[in-house]
Amino acid sequence: MPAQRILIIKHGALGDVVLAMGTMKRLRELHPEARITLMTMGMFVPMAKQLGVFDDFIVDDRVPYWKLGATWAAIRSIVKGNFDVVYDLQESSRTRKRYYPAIRFLLNRDMDWVACNSGERRRLLKNGGFRLGKVEREPYRLERVLTDLSFMHGEGRHFDELPERYVLMIPGCSPSHPYKRWPVENFCSLARRLAERGIASVVIGTRAEAEEVEAIASSSPLAVSFLGKSSLMDIPQMALRSLACVGNDTGPTHMCAYSGVPVTAIFCHRTRKSAITACRITNLISPGSIEEITVDQVWSTLVPYLSLNLSGKNDHDASC
Repeated sequence: MPAQRILIIKHGALGDVVLAMGTMKRLRELHPEARITLMTMGMFVPMAKQLGVFDDFIVDDRVPYWKLGATWAAIRSIVKGNFDVVYDLQESSRTRKRYYPAIRFLLNRDMDWVACNSGERRRLLKNGGFRLGKVEREPYRLERVLTDLSFMHGEGRHFDELPERYVLMIPGCSPSHPYKRWPVENFCSLARRLAERGIASVVIGTRAEAEEVEAIASSSPLAVSFLGKSSLMDIPQMALRSLACVGNDTGPTHMCAYSGVPVTAIFCHRTRKSAITACRITNLISPGSIEEITVDQVWSTLVPYLSLNLSGKNDHDASC
């Protein structure tokens, strides 16, 4: 009997992909003999490969809707994949309103489409090609599993430049969500306080965040810019080498949290529902704008960890 063919759809953003990785591993446990394919954005494929769950990948970079050729290519890849089950972990307007209706129309075989967030399993029963066929619906609950990223490794080309004792700082976030950025001057103040204790600050970010990263790095004699010196897959190991991490509501902060290290994540009130669930997380949620979170508040969450590991050995445990 041929192995069951399963497709998991999860496009992004980064924090959402990271959060879903534990669930992806759970799906592999539920289908140990299946051939599992992940449909995701190209930038997440190297990270997903390290998870050890998937046999194949379909790259779907979520091009604009009016580029019909790319949208059709993604739909066609699902139809041609002859999947027995599709687990839609994304449930975006793209997958709900475009992919699912088109696939239901084009499919010429039976298939299950599981809308994981909605909690519904749809059995698509087809009598032949190019018909809508019949849909049988039933409730479905997919167990959510806490993600552990402590296994993940990048190339670590510049790890020899990391200070012996440091706090990892993540001052950036999506350019379209400036309200999620804790003021850069607060990160600078925090870096100076750490330096007074003989503790370095390692600042990471993308090229779009270069101004913030360099401002923090220049604010303290013990602050170090890692701009351009690390990749996404380096982040968990950089976190594991740190005393603690401080960051905005952005993917790398989630990655640090799911690596099992102490993390202080800073949120404004409007993003409070994005608070991270992890073993050693402190979510600071402002009653209003993110500027209302003070340096003193963040500092108080770090103090318990700054006196630990005086030898420079960071004994982080990823388990709860």
